Amino acid sequence: MINSKIITALEPLNIPIYWMNYDGDDSEYIIFQTNNQNDIRFTDDNADAEQSDIGLIYWFNTTDGASKIDMLKELMKQNNFIKISERDMYDDGYYGRTFNFRYVKDFEI
Repeated sequence: MINSKIITALEPLNIPIYWMNYDGDDSEYIIFQTNNQNDIRFTDDNADAEQSDIGLIYWFNTTDGASKIDMLKELMKQNNFIKISERDMYDDGYYGRTFNFRYVKDFEI
């Protein structure tokens, strides 16, 4: 469920999005993974919600890649993801921005 929510949220970027692993040569791409997933907000020993913590890295080696970072953050926010942290990276000719996001899904009562 959370994987499809992430992919759907970021589709407007028109950037390839991969779960956990990427082995290709695109000039920009996104890799994501679930770092933690727990039931939260208990009432009478029953969870009222689930919290998912997501790690996401946007890699790019294009001149306009950095301009998509703000759009990525805005799309995640519009889809109710909370940004926990972000930082710059560089590896093998690619610039990267790594993010930690949180998503809370309320259970139906």
